[in-house]
Amino acid sequence: MMKIEMKNKSTLAKLLAEEDIFVVHKQMETAYFDPKKRELGLPIWKDEEMTPDIYDLMVGHEISHALWTPLDMLEKAAHRGINHSFVNIIEDARIEKKGKNKYPGLINLFKRGYVDLIKKDFFGTAKKNIASFSLIDRINIFFKGGDATIPFSDEEKVWVKRVADCKTPDDVLDLAEELYKWMEENTPETDTHKDSQSAGKPDKSDEDGSDGESTGKPDKSDEDGSDGESTGKPDKSDEDGSDETNDEKSSSAGDESDDKSDTEDTSDSSGASSPVGGKNTTGNSGPPEVTTDSAFGKALDTLRDKHAKDRIYATIPKLNLNEIIVNNKILLEEYKTYYLDKARNEDDTYWNSTREGLVNIKNESKKTVAYMVKEFEMKKAADQYARAATSKTGSLDMGKLHTYRYNEDLFKKVTTLPGATNHGMVMVLDWSGSMFENLKNTLIQMYNLIWFCRRTKIPFEVFAFSDRSREYGLVIDDIRCSKIKGTGNVFKAGTIAINGFHLLNFFSSSMSLDEEMDMMHILLMYASRNSYGRYYNVEGGYPYHPPSTLMLGGTPLNEAIIAMMDLVPKFKNDTGVQKVNTIFLTDGASHHLPGVFDYKFDKEKNKHEETVDSLMTYSLWRKDKLVIITDPVTNKTYEIKNMTNDLLRILKNRVMDMNVIGFFIAGTNRSGRVKPATIRYLLPDDNFDTIKDRIKYINKNKYLAIKQLGYDEYYILPGGTALAAENETLDDELIGASKAKLKTAFGKISKGKISSRPLLNKFVALIA
Repeated sequence: MMKIEMKNKSTLAKLLAEEDIFVVHKQMETAYFDPKKRELGLPIWKDEEMTPDIYDLMVGHEISHALWTPLDMLEKAAHRGINHSFVNIIEDARIEKKGKNKYPGLINLFKRGYVDLIKKDFFGTAKKNIASFSLIDRINIFFKGGDATIPFSDEEKVWVKRVADCKTPDDVLDLAEELYKWMEENTPETDTHKDSQSAGKPDKSDEDGSDGESTGKPDKSDEDGSDGESTGKPDKSDEDGSDETNDEKSSSAGDESDDKSDTEDTSDSSGASSPVGGKNTTGNSGPPEVTTDSAFGKALDTLRDKHAKDRIYATIPKLNLNEIIVNNKILLEEYKTYYLDKARNEDDTYWNSTREGLVNIKNESKKTVAYMVKEFEMKKAADQYARAATSKTGSLDMGKLHTYRYNEDLFKKVTTLPGATNHGMVMVLDWSGSMFENLKNTLIQMYNLIWFCRRTKIPFEVFAFSDRSREYGLVIDDIRCSKIKGTGNVFKAGTIAINGFHLLNFFSSSMSLDEEMDMMHILLMYASRNSYGRYYNVEGGYPYHPPSTLMLGGTPLNEAIIAMMDLVPKFKNDTGVQKVNTIFLTDGASHHLPGVFDYKFDKEKNKHEETVDSLMTYSLWRKDKLVIITDPVTNKTYEIKNMTNDLLRILKNRVMDMNVIGFFIAGTNRSGRVKPATIRYLLPDDNFDTIKDRIKYINKNKYLAIKQLGYDEYYILPGGTALAAENETLDDELIGASKAKLKTAFGKISKGKISSRPLLNKFVALIA
């Protein structure tokens, strides 16, 4: 049995429904369509039991409900006290008929699906006399594509015709109510006949879903999916469309059937008793029964894989970037005004010393940045030559003409170098409280990257993710609230809900150099009051208390990754770059996402309320359910095992030719040493000796490269002073030293500058 691919059927369902409905597979008894959530739900089937035809039937049937069954129909039926099975059977006939007329391909699809279901005895009809079933059961089997010879008396054909002629949901409700009462009130004599083969038969047009008026056999055009009107009728008495019945035939059939029921055993081989319209169908023996409906529910249960894990479904949301991103001009205006006021009103010593320190940092980094630029251009040029193409020009090389006796290649050649790939870079900085020890050295490393981009004319953007600033409207709402505000996350059932956060756009290649230096100075003033390490002449003055909008907060890393799924493609489109490098600089795990937007029915208010279902987060922690996330942009579905890593994987699939690089600042305290527990967390399969060796490698090389799902490269870095960018100079004792000694000293300094900058060194090697 071929395995049915869910994502393919999801696409089919969306195409049929003509909208972006959500298709899910869960541990439930039967298929459903939730018109409020626009969600098509299917049970988790056993692969060996579910046939493609049955699967397609389920999808096509539920999509027909999605298109033509209104949300309040069942509520109206319940309010009027109408039998659910009667409504379900008649509504199924109506929507399947409309589905076949809209999509003629569904005609054969439905036929094949119902053939498979009948073979598996889903309606409980195997080895039984169909004539013994109640009228509503026979109507159900007939419209579900069963035997076209199903018998109906003249009086019953009127009801069959009325089912086929139902146009609106109100027609269905009215007819279901009337038919139930009619079956309840009529005795066996009124709706029975002796010979099922001689009885009038409804035509096949009802079976294939034609919209024409019909209860008799269709013409050939209806069988092949034509939308033409069928004129077939059960018998001549119905040709004028009247509801009158042939009393003589009905009475005769009733008398004959009644005699047999009193004097003969009419049971078939399976033990079924009573002919058409027998005791099981009349009110004299109780309310009408719908055995095929209950049999279908029980049989459908056998196809379910009850041992499979239940599933939680969600889709990636479309965020409003205008609500999330705080522009650098707004930030700079606020921060600069704040710190200038501090310098004027308190003391300008700290302002001046940090500004001087920044100038020193930039000057001391020039040689290192120049080295990086040279390495980048060399690697880029080498890649160009590797892809170079040599071709003949068609012109003779006169310098080789004299070699014509032994050289066949006498034509001039030209070497064509492909155009250099345009690079772009997006940096995403962790602005959480745990970064305070390493923030200053991390910023200095990042400044070097910015200066490198400036020198190579690479477009860049730098964003810090923060959930701190309430001045920007950031509010982390309780997950039980109806909406999460201030996130750019619009409520849509089935999409991931996110916590309140913002992306602080600290730097951009569109900023002027003066604006860039001002922002670097502001961030250095803030970071120097928190971090360990070398202060670059910023010891003077007492650090200013920072503005509240700049302070560190939580770690909405997952939210930032989701935002990048829209932001990076926009950056690539706006700048016209061919290759984007997205770099995440963090020091820990993200906090949890709240869950999935959903509806919850409030019994007191008697309506659905918007809410957030937190089961997604708990399921990942407990591992008791599968979490399935679909990216609506790429239409790819992912089984989630680690939320952050898998979101990065989704991000990478959103943007062609993109590197996703992670720098994890793992060291803590002044020494910045990486603890074994950190390595064990990142690499749980490592044994004690392997972890010990990795720690030694980090202490020696100041980084550890590992493969992490979602990243092209993932670097574990020490913190504290070990993360600092060293800018060594020659000692005074080298004055007057020999040429060889000076050369050795310069070599050590150059090597030290590069090896102390793992971010810079690795960045060049990866993106060139």
